[in-house]
Amino acid sequence: MRYDADPPRTRRVTLARAKNTERSAARRRARVAARAAGQEPEEELAPEAVAQEPRPPLFTPPRVREDLRALPGMFRTRRALWIPVIILLVGFVATFAFYRGMVPAELAGPVEMYIQFFFFPQALFTFFLAGFLAPRASYLVGLLLGLFNAALWAILIFGLGVAIEAGIDPFVVASNFLLIGVLYGTLAAAFAAWYRNFLRRMSDRGRGRRAELEARERARRRDERRTARRPAG
Repeated sequence: MRYDADPPRTRRVTLARAKNTERSAARRRARVAARAAGQEPEEELAPEAVAQEPRPPLFTPPRVREDLRALPGMFRTRRALWIPVIILLVGFVATFAFYRGMVPAELAGPVEMYIQFFFFPQALFTFFLAGFLAPRASYLVGLLLGLFNAALWAILIFGLGVAIEAGIDPFVVASNFLLIGVLYGTLAAAFAAWYRNFLRRMSDRGRGRRAELEARERARRRDERRTARRPAG
């Protein structure tokens, strides 16, 4: 009895394999018949869907609590965020040396331009760069840089005796620098983050359009091949 139980299993396996072979052969015959009739197989006629992600909104309200919690980790993990800080420190040294007459005459022009474009609180480049580099909470990064810039200017004005124009109260100058640094830093960094996201959306939209055009071109070539294979009427 033990030896009589094996043959039925063998027959069932053989029948299953034969059935699978017949199905694949039937599919091949169907594809050949479709091509002979001037038609494309079903899988080749299926339109290629282009995945389109929903467009993110242009403006999103800031999540202050989450951004505050993420801010220390950003400065620890993203070293590029220290570049604007270094720029301000270089501007502090350059300003001190410039007003003390320590800069050579041939370098006075470039140093003065550096101070105007990178260290003055009205100079937006440093704050814009910080907002562009920050992965999130760009407005907070700009706010911190504005405060840091104002603190460096306060040191130059009060602590190191940098010359101030006659008749101008140094407290007024320091207060203006603080207000301008905080306002400009926050707004410039926030705008930089928005501009970075805008460029990213435009790039994604361009890739989607190219993929759609490529899909249409492939469909057009399929139609041309199908028309060429049809017998003349």
